[in-house]
Amino acid sequence: MQLAAGAYGDGLARYFRADASSYLITSTLRKSKLAVTRIRRDTPGHGLTSPLPAEAAFSVLLQLRDSPRRELFIGGRSVYRGGYGAKTTSIVDLEQEPTANLESPFDAMHFYVSRAALNEIADDQGAPQIDALSCERGAFDPTVWHLGQALLPALARPDEIGAMYADHLLLATHTYFAVAFGGMRLPGYSSRGGLAPWQVRCATELMIERLGEDMSLSEPAAACGLSPSYFARAFKKSVGTPPHRWLLLQRVLRAKSLLRDADRSLADIAAACGFTDQSHFTRVFTSIVGASPGAWRKQVL
Repeated sequence: MQLAAGAYGDGLARYFRADASSYLITSTLRKSKLAVTRIRRDTPGHGLTSPLPAEAAFSVLLQLRDSPRRELFIGGRSVYRGGYGAKTTSIVDLEQEPTANLESPFDAMHFYVSRAALNEIADDQGAPQIDALSCERGAFDPTVWHLGQALLPALARPDEIGAMYADHLLLATHTYFAVAFGGMRLPGYSSRGGLAPWQVRCATELMIERLGEDMSLSEPAAACGLSPSYFARAFKKSVGTPPHRWLLLQRVLRAKSLLRDADRSLADIAAACGFTDQSHFTRVFTSIVGASPGAWRKQVL
């Protein structure tokens, strides 16, 4: 996992003096990072946050709990006093040097959305560049809430989440922000918008060849001559499942093959199939197969 300074990762946690934090940072775009950070403080009376450095980026905030008392300052001037309810979304422009007086405990996800990332996403979709992100402060957006919920397990175990899955989720959230809050229009895709047969073969062979490695979404996309977002969409249309899910299923299939060797340890099989450790292997295998690796081995041997 990468260390970070600024408006995401460890840097964001320091500015907010959070009691606990976790984050995901990916580099699936060519020039820009995509990041989400969860920060939490369980005691009231936090006080004024440290000023974040001005930069060409936005922070999209998703509240995971009620935070009834806070005040937002932009450039040192108070612009909002009140609270945010759980599940609500708000956006701040980091070029405006926001600070906040946080009187209540808080638990929130901060999506770091740089202007460079928005423009890369827009370019990939053949859309005009995005000038700004905006939404009603403290509004409930069900899509943002569901995307946030999908990310919570990954934030709880960031060392277990595969690069391809993190790429997929963060690319999806940032694309949604560009559409819902930046006005980007997605083009209509034809029913044929899948991969060519050679691209399917190239991508699947590459993923199987490197099954034991943590592969990013951009690697098979580059091998097919496509952007990560287009590749993910076209792969699902051609194969029937997203790339990260297909890769996980292949790991389980290989694990089944290796489990037939009674002398091979579960820890060794986990490493050979690209799982972080034996417990990660057991959780994933059980969720897909319906039995633990040890129990499945007993059934087939």
